[in-house]
Amino acid sequence: MTIVWILLGIVAAVALLLLIFAKVVENFAFGKREEGNPYLRYFTAEDFEGLQAKPVKFPNAEGDTLRGNLYFKGNIEDKKALLVFVHGMGGGHLSYTTELNFFAEQGYLVLAYDNTGTMASEGKSLKSMTHSISDLCAALQFVKENNLTNSLPILLVGHSWGAYTVCRVLQYAPEVKGVVAFSAPENQPQLFCDQVKQQAGLSVPFLKPFFAFWERLGVDKKTTQNTSAALLQTDVPVLLFHGEADPVVPLSNAAVSNPVLCEKGNMEIEVYPDKQHNVYATREAEQYIADSFGKLTALLKEKKTDEAKVLSESLDFRKMCEEDAEVMERTAAFLKRCLQNQ
Repeated sequence: MTIVWILLGIVAAVALLLLIFAKVVENFAFGKREEGNPYLRYFTAEDFEGLQAKPVKFPNAEGDTLRGNLYFKGNIEDKKALLVFVHGMGGGHLSYTTELNFFAEQGYLVLAYDNTGTMASEGKSLKSMTHSISDLCAALQFVKENNLTNSLPILLVGHSWGAYTVCRVLQYAPEVKGVVAFSAPENQPQLFCDQVKQQAGLSVPFLKPFFAFWERLGVDKKTTQNTSAALLQTDVPVLLFHGEADPVVPLSNAAVSNPVLCEKGNMEIEVYPDKQHNVYATREAEQYIADSFGKLTALLKEKKTDEAKVLSESLDFRKMCEEDAEVMERTAAFLKRCLQNQ
């Protein structure tokens, strides 16, 4: 009997260590602020003809101030809908100003903000992957209380972490008229496992239940742990884009990988065999990003910061942001149908 108790103690100790390690990995990703990449240029409204930006701010659930802008062209009071854009990790909403300009050109009033702990917004850290859902709920509450936005139908668009967010928030925001999600991950624990393998070369599938434990502690009990499960619970029209060559969110852990979604009439899915993570960009832009980041990363690993700065100053950031016209036009047509069918 003593041996049994010793074995149980060992198992419990190993489980505790794995649980702690999983938390360390999560804290490495979300336990700090995100100030953007100092070697990249972030476009602002001034870089686009006719694009205007009206600063806005609102509190998150903890009272931190989230900051962003209402983007528009022409008369701010003459818009057909409000489009809320949610950014991915690695930078705030200014990583997507080219896309914000596109949506403003389509006649939308566009709300884009930085998540908690990101760039212009307050917060000591990103907190967690699921905290972005809370931030989007705070943004939607702001929308309801603002005279410029409270009468407009609402559309949601997001990329990567933002795509995860706009899909999962539908459990809390039935008033949304349509969603476009670029490169949405299916499962947060699997995403962490994939990133550990990609960045450290370690295969850690045994950590998945421990990542899931911490995720479950940080969300409302009704929040699902699979993006496709959240989508199966809604009748809101959703358009999902993904690239088979995505190194950040592999197709095996993409929301589009659930075949049941294809059977739902409110779901549209487009998977591109040779696209990567920025599926809304041209293939040439994605390759240019991959090549440029590869060179920057190599220089920074060797602590050649001066050479990295010289390289960054030579980069063509317009080329990095070149949009795939086919993807963006399909997005525009889908959003238009969402409003026509409301």
